[in-house]
Amino acid sequence: MTSEERLLELVVSVMRDKRPMTDGQIVRAVYRRARVKTDTKSVRLVLKANSRRFRLVRSGPNFWPRSVRWCLVEAGPADDPGHAGAPVPARPYRPMLSGAAAVPLAFREEEPPTGAIGRAV
Repeated sequence: MTSEERLLELVVSVMRDKRPMTDGQIVRAVYRRARVKTDTKSVRLVLKANSRRFRLVRSGPNFWPRSVRWCLVEAGPADDPGHAGAPVPARPYRPMLSGAAAVPLAFREEEPPTGAIGRAV
């Protein structure tokens, strides 16, 4: 196992079940968990090399470079995703319907149904 693979395993274990973290926070958490000294440059290289597993989360204005955070993206099994996967919004967007589609349909009782066979009485 190479050092990059070992660092990747440590970063994944540190970031699992946590909110997005900065590079410096990941370095400190790796040291606290496994007593492995690393630097932010190597952590950033591992995060960028595995862009399918880690997502970049920007918070705040674009002129603060330290506000860049990383989030672990995991997909669970299809039948029971559990806590893995993308976060679900607390309030989903309301469906965008046109005014005509939002009005309930009303039928007159004297009209025969569409599929009626025979003559009207």
